Amino acid sequence: MEDQLHLFVAETSFYNRIVLGTFLPASLWETWPHFVQTWLRNYIAGTLTYLVSGFLWCFYIYYLKRNVYVPKDEIPSIRAMRLQISVAMKAMPWYTALPTLSEYMVENGWTKCFSSVNDVGWLAYFVNLAAYLIFVEFGIYWMHRELHDIKPLYKYLHATHHIYNKQNTLSPFAGFAAVLPRHLLLLREESMGGTSKPVFVKEMMLTQGLAFHPLDGILQAVPHVIALFLFRTHFLSHILLLFLEAIWTANIHDCIDGKIWPVMGAAYHTIHHTTYRHNYGHYTVWMDWMFGTLYDPVGSAKKVT
Repeated sequence: MEDQLHLFVAETSFYNRIVLGTFLPASLWETWPHFVQTWLRNYIAGTLTYLVSGFLWCFYIYYLKRNVYVPKDEIPSIRAMRLQISVAMKAMPWYTALPTLSEYMVENGWTKCFSSVNDVGWLAYFVNLAAYLIFVEFGIYWMHRELHDIKPLYKYLHATHHIYNKQNTLSPFAGFAAVLPRHLLLLREESMGGTSKPVFVKEMMLTQGLAFHPLDGILQAVPHVIALFLFRTHFLSHILLLFLEAIWTANIHDCIDGKIWPVMGAAYHTIHHTTYRHNYGHYTVWMDWMFGTLYDPVGSAKKVT
């Protein structure tokens, strides 16, 4: 058991050296506690994943494929995307605390993680990975749904994400921009035909650093951590799946219908941002289908009942 725990610490230390050694002088971070190094590594990696995936996807769909996937008059404004990036960056230190905490629990032997596929064999690896993904799909569905159904959670945490409820306000950067509660009222006033004054106030409030609620994004990622206590999970696979969330959230907020069944793509999620009571699922449509909340984009032109 001790040997296995040493392997986990050695593995995370290796990742720390790769990321921190690339961007920071060794004299700056080598003396820091291992937990702090791990958080900083996750912060840098999370920020790069979010920005690089978002910028590349925006460049592709809004510039290289201009008017192909998104009509010119429905492309989000530069200011809207800057706002989304700004609020996401305010939340990023908190978002990256979750994978840091999960790594700490793995290193201390509190989970069912294993370091190498050779420890369990490929069959057990894939069986447990499938169980992990099914549980995460189930957990995120119900966490997301309760963030809508439990009124205080929606009002104080999740409602801010739904200020982005039209195609020209959704972008690949909107996935992490679920923060700034007072900002909700200002954007709604703007969308309802308010004067330019609320916009000015909104921007001033942002520069003054309003309180934000990254707890929304953290709660929706918690099933990834709970799964570590239930299933034999490959450690690196868990880390990669957590960071895949950043890429996935960019994908489902780009308003492009990939039409790959049963993937819960952007067309489904755009409907979620307009009806507020359908398509809570994460990667697939299965949970919404099972629990009666699936709304197919094919029927999106019809009135929702």
